[in-house]
Amino acid sequence: MSLTYTRDQLLADPPFAQRLRHDGRLLHGGLDAAGQYLPPRSAHRLAAIRGWREQLAAAGHLTDVLGPEVIPDDFFPSEEQAKVLLRNGARGAMARILTLIGLVEGFGNDGIKLMPPIDFRDHLVEPIDGTCLAHLHAGLLEAHGNDESGRGEECGHDQMWFAIRDAALDRPEILPEYFTNLPIAPPPGYEGPAQAAPEAISVGSMMEPLLDGVDPFFELTIRGMATILVIELMAFRTFEWAARVLSDSACSVDPDFAISTIDHIRVDEEIHVDYLQTALAELSTLTVRKTDGSTLPGAELVAAACRSAVDNQTGDRFDRILAYRYAQIRTELLEREDGEQLIAEFDALGPVPA
Repeated sequence: MSLTYTRDQLLADPPFAQRLRHDGRLLHGGLDAAGQYLPPRSAHRLAAIRGWREQLAAAGHLTDVLGPEVIPDDFFPSEEQAKVLLRNGARGAMARILTLIGLVEGFGNDGIKLMPPIDFRDHLVEPIDGTCLAHLHAGLLEAHGNDESGRGEECGHDQMWFAIRDAALDRPEILPEYFTNLPIAPPPGYEGPAQAAPEAISVGSMMEPLLDGVDPFFELTIRGMATILVIELMAFRTFEWAARVLSDSACSVDPDFAISTIDHIRVDEEIHVDYLQTALAELSTLTVRKTDGSTLPGAELVAAACRSAVDNQTGDRFDRILAYRYAQIRTELLEREDGEQLIAEFDALGPVPA
């Protein structure tokens, strides 16, 4: 199995028997002759990642640096809480959440573009030929970004989530406040309506050095990869939740489109998780060259970056954002004559943020 690929190979689509379209727009990916989903840019990308992971395993190394146990199990509102809202025509919370998912997907590509195109060989003692690390800036990051926000006429995950929202919720009104208090700050250069929460993750919040003597651009790249990995792992929980809620015909106008498109996005995101896990796992086996000529184990840098990424996505900061979400739900419900009754029913179906 080959371990070296060109940029064109990593960006190449498989031979689709059918392309996917919705509401006149071309979605990325497609179907094979048997009707199975084929991710975009997967003609060689899947085999490449599999080969690099097998290479790690054959050498006795771990292939993952983070497991799902670092991600909170629950989602707010819970499945039943979300369903009671939708069954009673209160679509604001779900419309905001689905809008937020699409916005964050789009931020992913912008964030990837901010990663400086560094040569990893300048910062590592050992050679990296035939590794995932060697292909990050040779197609992998670009392919990931295209998945998130599209390429050419193809819609990416951002627009696909907006399509899920509009189809499932029958084109809900999108209010300005849906773009406020986001948990992730828009990247530099963003000119849209999204506004970050005061405690949101931003590029600036990752500029404080984790380890002394590591090149700042190299460290920023590793921290960026770890942050994206944690966000992707958290996304799996979100996707499972959204699929369960929107598969209910009492809550969703178009459950078939919603759950099939969510499943397609999930398959795409598994590729992202696998290559990020692989690259960081490879780095954990190598030696980092510091700016003063001394060295440190790559595992130390990876562990610090992962610890920081998990801390930024959980804890008090995350709890405050959920409290804001709950306050918005209460505000929406209190505008109704039966609002107090619905709040009581909602609260009885699961825990609510303090």
